[in-house]
Amino acid sequence: MSVCIASTKRARWTFNVKTWQPTEAQFLLASACVQEEEKARIGRFVFKNDAKATLIGRLMMRKFVSSTSGIPYSEVKFWREEKGKPYVLNPVVNFNISHDGDHVVLAGEEVSTKVGVDVMRLEHRSGTGVEEFFRTMSRQFTAEEWECIRGKSLPSKQLATFYRHWCLKESYLKALGMSITSLGRYGFKTEEPDLRVGTVARGTRVYVDGILADNWCFEETMLDEDHCVAVALSKSTADCSQDHCLFHFLDFEQLMKGSEPILQPDLEYTRNFFAKNEKIIRPIASILDTNDKN
Repeated sequence: MSVCIASTKRARWTFNVKTWQPTEAQFLLASACVQEEEKARIGRFVFKNDAKATLIGRLMMRKFVSSTSGIPYSEVKFWREEKGKPYVLNPVVNFNISHDGDHVVLAGEEVSTKVGVDVMRLEHRSGTGVEEFFRTMSRQFTAEEWECIRGKSLPSKQLATFYRHWCLKESYLKALGMSITSLGRYGFKTEEPDLRVGTVARGTRVYVDGILADNWCFEETMLDEDHCVAVALSKSTADCSQDHCLFHFLDFEQLMKGSEPILQPDLEYTRNFFAKNEKIIRPIASILDTNDKN
C-alpha cells in the first residue's frame, strides 16, 4: 500500500492536533500563514481545541495547493462557496478537509476527481444511552445499515459501525458539495466487516434511493484505534480498482516546510489563543454497558 505524496497531485494527510502543543513561536508563525479572514474566524473560537484544528486545516490546504499547483505559497487565495466549502479559483486540484477528535485530515486529488473526506472519533457524545441515541438517529440510516450496525454484539462495536457509516455519508455529500441532510437516502454497503489501522478498505458501494451509484468509490481506514476516516471519490469503475494510499502523518515541521508568512506576527492574538481553555470530551467508556468494558 503506497503513501501519497504531493508531487502526484494526490494526497492523504493527517495531523494530530491533540499531541501538538504549540510554542509561542510556532503559533506566531502558523497564524501569520493564513488569510486575514481565516485568522479572524479562528480567533473567535471559544476553545483552544477548535482553534488549533481549524488553523491546521487551513495550513494543510495551503500547503497542498501550493505544492501541487506551483502557485507560490503566499499567493494562494481561498474562497468559500455559498455553503462554506473552501476552494481556489481556476483549480488544478480538488481537496477537502475534516477534523474531529484528535485529527485533522486532508484528501487531495486531480481536478477531474471530486473528493470528500470525513474523520470521526469513535466515541458517544450525546449524553444519552446508546439505544436512545440510535432511536433519535433512526431516519438517518437505511434498514440494511441498521441491520449491519445492530448486528455487532457489543455497544462499542455498534457505535464504531454507526460512526463508520456516518463518516461515509458525510464524505460522499461533501464531495457532492451538498449539505448534510436527508442522510437516509444514501445507503452504504460495506464488504469489509471491520476497518483496521494500516490497511485501506475499498469495497464499499453507495446506493441513492436504493439505486447503485457505480461512478463512486470509497477509501476507508483507521488512523488509530479511536479514529475512522472515509474518502469519497468520483471515478470510473476502472479507477476504483487501482491501489489507494494510506494517510501520511504530518508533524508541525513537515506542515510548515515551504511556508511563507502572509500577515505580520500578532503577539496579542497569540496570547489570546493561549488564554483559551481546552474543551473536555467525555470518553466513550462512561456510557457503555459494564460488560463491554472488559
